[in-house]
Amino acid sequence: MNQCPRAWILKYGFAKNRGTFNRHLSNIADWSTPWRLMQRALRGVIIERLECHSKGRAWIEIDLASKIRNRIIGAISRQKSIIEVVEARIGTLSSLRNRVRDSEIDRLVEIACLRFHAAMKTEPISEILNGKIPVWYLFSRLDKTKFGEYQLHIAPDIVWFRGKTCHLMRFTVQGVPNPGQDRIIENMAMVNWAVNRQGLPYKADRYVVCNLYWSRGRWNKWSKRADSQIVDDSYKMIRKDMKAMIDLHNKLGESCDLSQIPLASSKRVCRNCGHRDTCPGGEDLKRARLEQSALEMAKASKL
Repeated sequence: MNQCPRAWILKYGFAKNRGTFNRHLSNIADWSTPWRLMQRALRGVIIERLECHSKGRAWIEIDLASKIRNRIIGAISRQKSIIEVVEARIGTLSSLRNRVRDSEIDRLVEIACLRFHAAMKTEPISEILNGKIPVWYLFSRLDKTKFGEYQLHIAPDIVWFRGKTCHLMRFTVQGVPNPGQDRIIENMAMVNWAVNRQGLPYKADRYVVCNLYWSRGRWNKWSKRADSQIVDDSYKMIRKDMKAMIDLHNKLGESCDLSQIPLASSKRVCRNCGHRDTCPGGEDLKRARLEQSALEMAKASKL
C-alpha cells in the first residue's frame, strides 16, 4: 500500500461491491510485465518441484524450460482480456499492449532456469530434497488466517523442524539485502499464524522466521529467532496498518472520490501498474501530484 495507495484502493477498496466492475478493477490491478510474469513462473515451478518431492512423484528435469515457458506464455495470453477491458474504457490502444517477442521470452526462460537451479542448491531446499530435513510441510499463501476481526494471508511457504526449533520461511523472487525493521516485524506475522495451528509449537521462542530471496545475482537467506515481544509488536503493527487501510477506504466517501487518495511513490511503480492508462500519475506523476494538491487545497478552502 505504501508504494501506491491509489492502486491499493482500486484493487481492494471496492471489494464489497461485488460484480463485473469490481472484478475488472481487481484484474487490471493484477496486470504484470513479462519480467514479473517470469518471476511468478519461477516461483511456481519451485513450489511444483517441492510438491513432487513431497508426494513421491518423479520430477522430469528436461521439462523445466517448457514448464516455465508455458507458464509465461499462458499468463501473457490471459492478460489479453484485461487489456481489452482497458481499451474499451479509454477508447484507444493501451500502453499495456506491448508485443512480447519470442527472443524476449527465450531470455526470460533462460534467466528463470538459471535461478531455479541455483535455488535447488540453497538451504533448506537442498536439504529437503536429499532427505536431511525429514519433517517439513508446504503451505499456500492463499490460505486465509483469522487475525482478530480480520482474515489475512500470513501463512509461510515452507515449515520445517530442526530439533525443537520450528522454521517458518517465505521465499520471494526479488528482495532486498537488509530488510528494514518494519519488514522484519511484518515477517513475524507468520509466528501468529503458527502458534494457533494444531501440531506446531505454541511458544514464540520456538520459532525462527526466514526469507529466501533473490538479490545481487544470487539467492540469499535472512533469518531471525522470534520472541514474545517481537511477535506482539507484529500484531500491533498489522492492526495499525489495517486501521490505516480502513481510514484510506473511508476517505473515498460515498462518491468514491479517488482524487483524495495519494498517488504512487515513484514513476517506477507506475511502469508496472495496470491502471497507468486511466490514472493521472500514469502519464506524468509529478504533474498529477501537483494537480491533486491543488484540488485538495480547493476543497479544504470550501470547508
